[in-house]
Amino acid sequence: MECAICSAVFPSHGQPTCISCARSLVYQARLDRLADLLNIESLSKQVHSVISPLSGFSSSCSPSNSQVVDITESAKKHVHAHILRESQATHLRCTIINEQINLLRKQMEQARRDNALRHLDIKQRHAEIKRERTEMTSRVPQLLEPLHATIRRSQRRLDKVQARTLEGRTKLCQETARLAGLQQKRRRMPDGSIVHDYAIGGISILDLRQINSAQPQLINAALANICRLLITCCHYLSVRLPAEITPPHASYPHPTIFSLQSSYQGFQLPFPGSSSTPASSRTLDQRPLPKPRLLHLDRPLVALAKEDPARYNLYIEGISLLAWNVAWLCTSQGLNLSSAYQAVCPMGLNLYTLFREHTGRGPTPHQTSAGHPAGTNQLFGQFSHASTRQTPGPTDGVDVMHNWRAASFTRFLDKIKQILFQDMSGAEWEMISGDDFEQEEAVLVGGSRGARAATAIGSSSMKRVVESEDAFGDDGNKGYLKLKSRTGGSDRS
Repeated sequence: MECAICSAVFPSHGQPTCISCARSLVYQARLDRLADLLNIESLSKQVHSVISPLSGFSSSCSPSNSQVVDITESAKKHVHAHILRESQATHLRCTIINEQINLLRKQMEQARRDNALRHLDIKQRHAEIKRERTEMTSRVPQLLEPLHATIRRSQRRLDKVQARTLEGRTKLCQETARLAGLQQKRRRMPDGSIVHDYAIGGISILDLRQINSAQPQLINAALANICRLLITCCHYLSVRLPAEITPPHASYPHPTIFSLQSSYQGFQLPFPGSSSTPASSRTLDQRPLPKPRLLHLDRPLVALAKEDPARYNLYIEGISLLAWNVAWLCTSQGLNLSSAYQAVCPMGLNLYTLFREHTGRGPTPHQTSAGHPAGTNQLFGQFSHASTRQTPGPTDGVDVMHNWRAASFTRFLDKIKQILFQDMSGAEWEMISGDDFEQEEAVLVGGSRGARAATAIGSSSMKRVVESEDAFGDDGNKGYLKLKSRTGGSDRS
């Protein structure tokens, strides 16, 4: 083959060029590369001298005038080009800023126009609201008149229903008291005075201060009738008494009453003294079981006090709770009944005044006569635990019962026990006439109190009158005894 440069012939399996030609080509390429590098270096120096001409001449020799002029002109051109570029950039930025300013001004103007329109709209709406409010104020009476008329009609219907309810309660309680045989009897005393006795079912209702000398059977019958009357009338009046009364029912032969603290606890208790297990003991309720007070006597009260003092105290507490219930019911239904023990003890007087006199009277108060409590402006049956409407005013049932809550049953019970104890203590004194004294050789004074009391109560040939005045009474005498003869004596008042 021939060489491409020198046309030399060499074998076909050799290289396309000869070695000398290749070497010369390599040298030529190196020279060209070196010349390019030198040109680049010179241009770099020139550019550097143009950019910073003074620094270029500090270390080198002083250039010629042509070089200085050339470098100075090049530097001026360079600075002018740089300033021109900066001015163009600044002008461009100013143009952008002006455009933004113009845009913001337009937005501000639009916002002012919108605010003005919105302010005008608000003023118009305020004017419309004021006009509508004025029109509504003028139309309020016309709009509310149908509602007021409906309220008045509802109030009249409610008043009619309330009046019919009170009338129905009154008639039911009157008829119940009449059927129970609640009545008042008058009897003339030897001195000419009139004494009122009260009975229910033909059985006299004794004052709590007079039960020591009464027969147990009469006391039991009277108390049973009173409990039955109270339970029935309280059911008609929808009133819950302070002390819960349990009437006789299956396996429960006699009425009982609970204390004020243990009433209405929801217990199903057996009859006191029975051996049956209460249903509440089979539950998980761990509350202590209340103990009802039995309103039944199986012996004279004086004998019970001697033989079983604990049961005697429970019985006295039971009848005191019953009298307290009667007085509370009278107060709640409009009778101005005091919480003093003198007003609570006569259950017969309170029951008769409530069911036979107060139910037949109107709201006008009546005067106190023959020991009867005075009435108030409250109607019978107005106070009820099942009623959602009470008559406003200082004489309604709520205020009456609020004031009566200040009464203390404990003080009342202590006073009754004190009076009965003084009565039994007075049974030690017996009065003997002249004939009896001549027949007896000796009179035994002293001995057992219970025996002397039983002798005094069971004796049919002798009558004793013991009067115990209230320790808080007006007169200064308290606890004194009056003994009268059998012929001229009278029952205790």
